[in-house]
Amino acid sequence: MKSHAKLGGLLAAAFLLLLGSCRSTPSTSGGTDTTGNNTGLTSAIDGSVLRGPISPVSRPGVPNDAPLAGATISIAQTNAAANPTNVVSDTAGKFYLKVSPGTYMLTPNGFPNSVWPRPQAPVTIQVPANTIVKDTLNYDTGIR
Repeated sequence: MKSHAKLGGLLAAAFLLLLGSCRSTPSTSGGTDTTGNNTGLTSAIDGSVLRGPISPVSRPGVPNDAPLAGATISIAQTNAAANPTNVVSDTAGKFYLKVSPGTYMLTPNGFPNSVWPRPQAPVTIQVPANTIVKDTLNYDTGIR
């Protein structure tokens, strides 16, 4: 009987140790939250930036674009007088920004002192409450 009590105590201690080592890690859907705050914002823009074509010859089933790192995207709520927020795509071509629900204009900016890759025209997206909206922005490399 004594050994069962000892085993039960060891199991309880092991469970508490395991429970104490667990922690919750928030997910940012592969991008970096660039807001600098978490003031109750429950909506977000989860973006990808691609450059393409990367080859002059396209083949069926073979992607002809690639992630674009270092692209600056200006994000502004269309019905607000606030200045736009600039985000920069990471090495995987991703960006992530927590926002209030509303309509936003995403403006891809060109690279200083370079014509290529050329950004696409600005896009407008609707971000509902409690929703992460995914969007892909494209830059033209000029390869033909």
